[in-house]
Amino acid sequence: MDILLWLLLPVAAATGWWSGHRQTRRQGGEKKGHPEGGYIKGLNFLLNEQPDKALDLFIDLLEVDDETIDTHLLLGGLFRKRGEVERAIRIHQNLIARPYLRGQDRATAMLELGKDYMHAGLLDRAEGLYKEILETGYYKIEAGRQLQRIYEQEKDWKAAIEYSSLVDAKGDSGRAAVRAHYWCELAEKALAQGRDRAAYAHAKQALATDPNSVRASLLLGDLAVHNGNLKEAEKNYLRILRQDEKFLPEALPKLDGIYRQTGQWRTYKKILGKMRDENNKIELLIHYARSMVESGAAEEAREFLLRALEDHKDSLYLLRDYLRLEQSKIAPGANKTPDIVLQMIDSYLTRSPTFCCENCGFGSKNLYWQCPGCHQWGMVKPARDHSFKRSK
Repeated sequence: MDILLWLLLPVAAATGWWSGHRQTRRQGGEKKGHPEGGYIKGLNFLLNEQPDKALDLFIDLLEVDDETIDTHLLLGGLFRKRGEVERAIRIHQNLIARPYLRGQDRATAMLELGKDYMHAGLLDRAEGLYKEILETGYYKIEAGRQLQRIYEQEKDWKAAIEYSSLVDAKGDSGRAAVRAHYWCELAEKALAQGRDRAAYAHAKQALATDPNSVRASLLLGDLAVHNGNLKEAEKNYLRILRQDEKFLPEALPKLDGIYRQTGQWRTYKKILGKMRDENNKIELLIHYARSMVESGAAEEAREFLLRALEDHKDSLYLLRDYLRLEQSKIAPGANKTPDIVLQMIDSYLTRSPTFCCENCGFGSKNLYWQCPGCHQWGMVKPARDHSFKRSK
């Protein structure tokens, strides 16, 4: 057992012994239930290297009253952190069973027991307990947040939305972005079931909940493409460029497809040129250079990429496109160096994550709206802009 627990056990026992003596004095000297013998027995367990038995005994000795509640809560929280959930549950259940435990003290014990149940995976028990806490009037934000977590795990998105709204109403603002993801989850579920109208309604609600929801804009754009409404799709994809420039790698190929399909390539090139002037994002530079190649200005594109590499010397994506244009100028078999370098770059980028969580660093080839590593929403974003130095 760790040092902290060894220090805590005698304290718990001594507290129980003192509490027993105090109760004896209140009862006029009656020694019924005197815990001193149990304390000595517990010490014998420790000396005989039986700490588990000693601990169980000390827990029994430690009476529950106004002055020992914090000690019980400390013990229970310690056990939960150590992974000894059954003991934590036992301590917190023992607290709640006391008929004279009232008000905030009782709500605190219930909150801790709910955390024990969550840790043990007993979501149904935790759910009932947190709903009971809400009725007490104490810890409404914390109980609502825990219920939200439960419904997230159970993928009950409507209930998650309800309790997320409750948390916001109680003063914990800033959860609108998460709630928008719940609406998007409902939209994707409806889409998978072929209920396009419901999917559209849920995605619109997501955007209304969080106007910066890239996910909602992507969904609405994809739905518009599916229904043949390319003008509507264009509007949604262009919105992404204002919402979060880091999602350029997701939005630009979709816009590219729309303008190719509608024959508005010149319009697209003008949009790219304007955006390129406003910022220096690698993804924009790559798409602008490719638009020049599409227009028959390959040499101009090569010079453009060369200048871009001066500002982004460690970008493998820019280097790859530049080398491809260089390679096209070389006669077959004349110089194999660009081929070898391109193969090395392609191999490296193939192994590198396409998406990365900005919170915990989780990397993936797939876009997860909720990070599998830290479970935060909306933190996994395209890593296309990542340079060689930052991605190794």
